[in-house]
Amino acid sequence: MTSFVFQGQRRVCFHTFMQRALYHPAHGYYRSSKVRQGRRGDYLTSPSMGPLFSQCIANYIVPLLLQNPTWSIAEIGPGTGDLACNLLQALARHSDLSRNYYLVEPGQNPRAGQSQRISEIPSSLHKLIQWSDQLPKDFRGVVIANEVLDALPVHLLETCSENHLRSLHVELAGGQVQWAYTAPDSRVSAALQQRGINLYPNYRYEISLDIKPFLYDLYQKMDSGICLFFDYGYSRTEYYHPYRKSGTLTAYFDHHRSNDILDQPGEQDISCHVDFNLVTDEASACGFIISEFCTQELFLHQNGIVQALHDQLHCLDSLDYQRLRQSAHILTSPQEMGALIKAICLSKSN
Repeated sequence: MTSFVFQGQRRVCFHTFMQRALYHPAHGYYRSSKVRQGRRGDYLTSPSMGPLFSQCIANYIVPLLLQNPTWSIAEIGPGTGDLACNLLQALARHSDLSRNYYLVEPGQNPRAGQSQRISEIPSSLHKLIQWSDQLPKDFRGVVIANEVLDALPVHLLETCSENHLRSLHVELAGGQVQWAYTAPDSRVSAALQQRGINLYPNYRYEISLDIKPFLYDLYQKMDSGICLFFDYGYSRTEYYHPYRKSGTLTAYFDHHRSNDILDQPGEQDISCHVDFNLVTDEASACGFIISEFCTQELFLHQNGIVQALHDQLHCLDSLDYQRLRQSAHILTSPQEMGALIKAICLSKSN
């Protein structure tokens, strides 16, 4: 079924296609009740790898929560609820750190699965959680978002062998969903030029215009606190390197990379790596202070993943401990998530 993507139109720009395929209220990939993350879903995320990721986040934010006793926690895009459950349990080991925990989840269907996961933790922690369609106004505290920026829709531009730009659209022809080309959108081509991105022949460019309003909205809703993001991405020079001719746009279904981005809209994940120069530039323009930017590997090592793993040595049987060690490897290895995912912390004071 593709009618929800086109909504009576024959052709839509790729940004619209991606937006509707992922976030359509009834048929979007992230609005479904199906399990999307984890071993039973389509792809693994850091929170779905076990408790170590959340324990390191707890180590990072504990000093901030102690200094700011009125702060709450909000998680944007909570997925299966694994991060919320593991983080609250990690914080519970520290005295006087109970906090309201907002799950920013506009979809009603995903909330059912999150509620089921949350029912597995102690009721004293369960009662701290509440759902919200958006970040509460005048929010004070810690905002956490794992793999959210890389799921924001992008625009696609492409050059031909003569370096002429064209825009990629998606059209419905003869019952088939296929690519189409049009003159470039002036806003998108202007963004490419303003960001100083070089043109290469036969090259596909992924251009985000959504990161700026996303960060601006966060800044306006926050009174004070930090935003902690984890996302796949690169610096701009590495992102738009001459060898990366096909870009980073990727679709996943059942833990396999899809060969067709346009196949089964609403049934497969679509994501695009993040231009972190864009994130830092737009965050600074909003008024945020960039207080941390590093690889996930470095973030986790700086915040105690080795000790957290060691603490489980005598608490788990040998098989479960080996599984935990394997998850630590995937989280930190440069060849796995360790170097590909970046951690960035934005702060705002009142």
